[in-house]
Amino acid sequence: MTQVYYFQVDNSLVRIADPVFLGRHLQADAEVSSKVVAKVSPTERMGVLACLDGRCQIIEYSDLPEELAQRREPDGRLFLWAGSPAIHMFSLAFLERVTGTDEGLPYHLARKKVPHLGADGQPVKPEQENALKFEQFIFDVLPLANRWLVVETVRAKEFMPLKNASGADSPTTVREGQIELAADWLTQAGVAVPRDAKGKSLHPLEISPLFALDAEELARRVRERPVGPITGPLYLE
Repeated sequence: MTQVYYFQVDNSLVRIADPVFLGRHLQADAEVSSKVVAKVSPTERMGVLACLDGRCQIIEYSDLPEELAQRREPDGRLFLWAGSPAIHMFSLAFLERVTGTDEGLPYHLARKKVPHLGADGQPVKPEQENALKFEQFIFDVLPLANRWLVVETVRAKEFMPLKNASGADSPTTVREGQIELAADWLTQAGVAVPRDAKGKSLHPLEISPLFALDAEELARRVRERPVGPITGPLYLE
């Protein structure tokens, strides 16, 4: 049976065609499987997975009422905690079924700040939203599935989006996330990684997917080809 693996291109840590995820998807005979990560705050700009009227679906953050976004369980955890990093596995038969009808996906309204030319012909960079964008999302097929699977994963291992030029979710944080993941894999493989007072790697580290796809494969490769000591930038390929 053919499966379609879907992910957002801006996620630098995504495990493409994760074999464990695929195995769970097939084992559950799911039409759709989705990964989730715990949201870091009620206002984090990511959709949440929820069960509505007995169907699994994702509520886009822009459609989520503030009251629901802020709601917490008695123990303090978020009521809607399952953030979607947009990692899905679809059965091709399911996609063919849902696209073989005249019913289209719903539209979502997004308010945007769109630069434009003013009446005087000069560029204008608006400080407030001045345009409406109508969007369709692939995850809106989820409620149409009869069998689905949800798998929670660790954010630091599989979700590091690139969305901004600076600050959060920027090239800087993406680079740091990739280095720390490589440091974690190397540590698990028995390689001593020099770290600073905050526990961060002192040196840039990168592991090519052609060298190893996960910590277990890296450990096997390191046994065959010892690594270290690490005294500067390291790239394993």
